[in-house]
Amino acid sequence: MNIEKNKGLARYTTYQIGGAADYFLEASSKDELLAGLEWAKNEEVPVFVFGGGSNLLFDDAGFRGLVIRVADERIRVSGDEIVAGAGVKIAGLVNAAKSASLTGLEGWNGLPGTVGGAVFGNAGCFGVESKDVLVAAEIYDGSVRSVGVDFFEYEYRNSKLKRMGGVVVLSATFKLRHGEASEIEAKMKETAISRVKKQPAGSSTGSFFKNTSAGAAGMLIEQCGLKGKMLGRAQVSEYHANFLLNKGGAKSADILALADLIKSEVKAKFGIELEREVVYVPPAGNKNI
Repeated sequence: MNIEKNKGLARYTTYQIGGAADYFLEASSKDELLAGLEWAKNEEVPVFVFGGGSNLLFDDAGFRGLVIRVADERIRVSGDEIVAGAGVKIAGLVNAAKSASLTGLEGWNGLPGTVGGAVFGNAGCFGVESKDVLVAAEIYDGSVRSVGVDFFEYEYRNSKLKRMGGVVVLSATFKLRHGEASEIEAKMKETAISRVKKQPAGSSTGSFFKNTSAGAAGMLIEQCGLKGKMLGRAQVSEYHANFLLNKGGAKSADILALADLIKSEVKAKFGIELEREVVYVPPAGNKNI
């Protein structure tokens, strides 16, 4: 276990924003991850665990504790099931399904992030969410145990894990269906083309706010006339209003201030309280394990 000190965090996120963590561990196995969590407990420091960094905003002040990046990329196909470590990239999971002629994950083609993050937040796109394909997971909540999908109490972009904290996903088992390789590949290509058309280029976390019962967050933001709005080096995308971009040199404070402005304008115009899909990690953190 190699715990580094004063490690910059910006390089590990798609936003390219964030200061240094007091301590940092890249855990390439379950044992390393558990050892890191035990170390943080013994040292009585806050700990934050993440995977791909595609849905995170670290603070420019960094993190006063241990940040663990999960890099366990074990993956195994057994019949119509795939067992994947929490650090497996979604691209790797989708390609493993394709290679085994298993269908059900084509809608995730091009989705950023890792298996752990997808399970944690009920990730989804193009009609497929974690709750639709997950059957079981191995977690750590003070001890290592296996749980079924019902444990997570999934909602739209939400789960029991987000609400309660203190739980780390170690691995996940997905159940798919056998299909035709040519049809799977065609669906993946279709998804990739659709994704390129819908998503703007630039440093971002994808959709910043959750959609609402009154309509897509991007539509509400656009109707407030906020496309292209800039604060500091943060900008509301001119192409898709639910993407907040780092235009180069943006600070976490710029992103948060722009997000607050958007929430205020949408609340004033529509009476709707937007909820962040992006996870903001404050420097003080939480002693959550």
